[in-house]
Order: sequence, then structure tokens, then C-alpha cells
Amino acid sequence: MTLNQNQLQSNSQQTISQQSNDQLDNQESQKSESVFLVSSAIHAKHGIYDTETRFKQTIETCKSIRERCDAKIIILDGGHEDLTSEEKAELVDYIDEFFSFSEEDVVKQIQSIPNHDIVKNMIELVMYGSFYDKVCEQGWRDKYKRIFKMSGRYTLNDTFNYQKHMDAKDKIIIRGPFTSQFNADTTGGVTLQYMSRLWSFDAFLLPYIRDIYVDMFEQMNTMLSKRGYIDIEHLLFHNLDIALIENIGPLGLDGNIAPNGARISD
Repeated sequence: MTLNQNQLQSNSQQTISQQSNDQLDNQESQKSESVFLVSSAIHAKHGIYDTETRFKQTIETCKSIRERCDAKIIILDGGHEDLTSEEKAELVDYIDEFFSFSEEDVVKQIQSIPNHDIVKNMIELVMYGSFYDKVCEQGWRDKYKRIFKMSGRYTLNDTFNYQKHMDAKDKIIIRGPFTSQFNADTTGGVTLQYMSRLWSFDAFLLPYIRDIYVDMFEQMNTMLSKRGYIDIEHLLFHNLDIALIENIGPLGLDGNIAPNGARISD
């Protein structure tokens, strides 16, 4: 399946503009040290967890952030349908903003793919790529010191060290690299990967990260067109400049993988 990057940007930018102009403009008077962007798919077609469980897990994710960080919390949701009004009313106590991408044409197109891994990775690239583009225009690298990307269903634990992230000026903190579980022929020769469950970067690097997400979207499309496969973790290793990486060891989070419920502690 091949998706056009121009289509991704124009469609997703429209959704972000419709949902966020007022929200993003108000951030100037509510500046925080950092912002957590939490990816979710609360209404999902794949995985072992039902909507109610996913919703509760997402709330626990946000509660764990609130307990440990001076940070805004924004959810980017790529489920196959938007949250109900009741769900949004309950969620509002735990987050600052919520954006649904469920009505995007490109997201609907991806949702029709039967492979869960492709759906999850491509939608995440769509959400973050277009969102980073929008907030670059909003001047986020001057409004925040640091931007965190965290997957929903995981929670920060007492090992998490917020200050280590905040002190990593001009650096990206990400776990890895680790050996690939895939054959090199499948991934186009990429044999290592970073873990993307939780990572952060100096907000000054925002345009650089935005451009990488654009590149990763194209690279995943190319690999799929060749009947191969590569996910975000391998793409991050392939694209991020190693000189910018700071490895602080275990990051301090717990959670379960959606496809099979396997417990992860890192």
C-alpha cells in the first residue's frame, strides 16, 4: 500500500487546525517545562484489549506522568473511531489536550489493512509527523524545554528520572540500540533498533525530528512496496544521528504489549 506524503500533510493538518487552533494558541499563557505526547488507539480493531481496558490504561499512563513531571499531557489518538462524549468528559481530568485522527482519509485507508503492525506503525507516523509540523509553526521549540513521546498503556515507575531528561541539552534520550528480531532482508539491511515506548528530545530539535518522521513515512512505504517490512523502532535507528543520542540506561516504565499482553519493564 502506497500513501502520498502530500496527502498525509494536507489532510492531517486540516484536522489539527480544526481541533487545535484555540488550544495551541492558549499555550503561551500556560507554558510548562515540557510536554508529553501520548499515542493511543482507544477504539482499536486489533490486540487483546477491549476499549474499556485501553481507556483505563490510558488514564493510568497520564496519572503516572502527572505524579512525576511538570509537563503538559497531550493525547494523539489513532483509533478507528473517535472517543464518545462520555469518554472525553472523563479523560479531561487527566490531560491538557486530545486530538483524534480517526476521521482522516489517510488513517481510514490505513485502518483497512489487516496487519496490526503495519496499521499501528503507519498511523503513528501520520499522527506525529503532521503534529510536529503544526507545532513547529506554533513555535514549540521556544515554548518548551523538552518534548517526550510515550506510548499509551505504559506507566512511569519510580525509576523514571525526569531531571536526567531535562538536563540532556541538545540531546535525544532513547533506549538502545538493540538487535533486530527481523531478518536483515526484511528490513532492507537495518539490523538494530531503538525502543520507542518512551523517548524524549530537546525541543530545539523539533524541526529535525519532524523531518525525520516525514522521511520514515516514505521509507516505510517503500519497504512495504518491496514486500518487506520495517517498523518505527528500526526506522529511528536508521535515521537518528548517533551523535545526538544519550543513553541513560533503563528509562523507568512498565506496561503490556497490546498484541499479546506481554509484560514490559524498562
